[in-house]
Amino acid sequence: MERSNSFDTLKGHVVICNCNEKVKTIVEELQNSTVQASLDVALIVQDPQLWHDHQNWHPIVTGAARFIVIYGSPTDESILQKAQISKARAAIILADPIHGELADAPSSLTAIAIERANPQVHTVMELLSSLNRPHIEQSEINEIICLGEISEKLLASSCITPGVTNIFENLLTTEDGTSQIFIDRIPKKARHMSFRQLVKQFIYNEAPFILIGFIAHLHSQKIIVINPKTNGPLNKDTPLSGNTKLVTMGYRKPDFLPYL
Repeated sequence: MERSNSFDTLKGHVVICNCNEKVKTIVEELQNSTVQASLDVALIVQDPQLWHDHQNWHPIVTGAARFIVIYGSPTDESILQKAQISKARAAIILADPIHGELADAPSSLTAIAIERANPQVHTVMELLSSLNRPHIEQSEINEIICLGEISEKLLASSCITPGVTNIFENLLTTEDGTSQIFIDRIPKKARHMSFRQLVKQFIYNEAPFILIGFIAHLHSQKIIVINPKTNGPLNKDTPLSGNTKLVTMGYRKPDFLPYL
């Protein structure tokens, strides 16, 4: 079911460019999430016939969140404006089936058009071929997800640690009663504290979340540290700077201040 309302009122929403079999799950996760408020979604479809022919791609829309379908090219500035890209919180670029295995090239052009229209929007791109990653990483895309790479790593991890795939599946769902991973900027009050100090503080004050790691910069490189070691350049006792982001696990987006 598609709900259509005035495009002008869209704000803080998610724009999805192109349609494939992943649309249904993505939209339903965004709109049925128990972790945060449901999000309005604007879907830009280049081929109306492709969308109409695949009813199984259509999400089931419930609640107050809107799902709006816009027909046109996601590289067209007027179409992006119609989708209110300037007011969007995020944009997801899916691989368009009409381009087959060559979808990465037009997807990158879509990313360029989006970044030109709104440099602040968080852009996530589905990548088909890992061989294209070095080229795509030179762009301003925030996150690149190559399903082939993820599948390969999960397959290998499942051999080493049987059952690990079930853990990842649980973490990636927004169903009620499942923990989520959150990434948030370190609060001013916690700056220059270490991971070890913060963990103790949160546990002592019975915070409803667990600190599992942090994201910091070392020699101009972004480094993700999960369960930091006791030694090394970024360890449990490294003072965390103001541009550090904390990685937590919990049922709701964390509010750090009451537990510091």
